[in-house]
Amino acid sequence: MDWIGAILERIRTMECPACGARLASCAVRGITAEPHAVVVKLACTVCGESSVAVVEREGETKPAFTKDDVLDAHDFLQTWHGPVAEVIKTA
Repeated sequence: MDWIGAILERIRTMECPACGARLASCAVRGITAEPHAVVVKLACTVCGESSVAVVEREGETKPAFTKDDVLDAHDFLQTWHGPVAEVIKTA
């Protein structure tokens, strides 16, 4: 399976964090790609809520983020009003 196919396959099993609907037919937009994972923005077609997901390539066993990391980032970004460059720093 190609990289895009793998991303879409993984997303099909995810649920919207706001309403619980399956994200099988959600809108997907890539945010950034790393050697072993890609970060995507998902928009639920049921409730319209946007969320972010980290999708890893097949064979990766260590998660890049825990569920708590994602929830913490979501809470932080709900109140953030500055430029993205101040939040995201590249190594």
